[in-house]
Amino acid sequence: MSAAALLGGVVTVVFVCQHGNVKSLIAREWFNRMAAERGVAARAVSRGVTPETPVPPAIAERLSRDGFDVAHFEPLALAPADASGAARIVFIGALPPSWLRPGEAKVDVWEGIPPATERYEASRDALRDRIGALLQGLAREKP
Repeated sequence: MSAAALLGGVVTVVFVCQHGNVKSLIAREWFNRMAAERGVAARAVSRGVTPETPVPPAIAERLSRDGFDVAHFEPLALAPADASGAARIVFIGALPPSWLRPGEAKVDVWEGIPPATERYEASRDALRDRIGALLQGLAREKP
């Protein structure tokens, strides 16, 4: 589906990383903040290929310093329902599963994002740059 895949007028973006509790979580938090600041009717969710709990304490602390409370976050596995309702699915350092049908949703694969557990600020900043470009693209797409 394209940006026309709207739920209550809001575009859904799914960020997916291996465990669903680091890069996709960081992307979700920043995407939602940046979309709200720019007035883009879009929301993001975080998913994992093989979810792991909890959020690593160092990541939770760094997100807290950035103004995000993830104390009660529970990662979920990417499921077919996520794909059918998404305008975009962004895989961050992970590959799309074989069950994802071509054309079901626009798929991006973001490589080259530094490991957040080792270089949080570099990872966060790289994600924010790509999120900014993604938001610009979503704002241009017609429902």
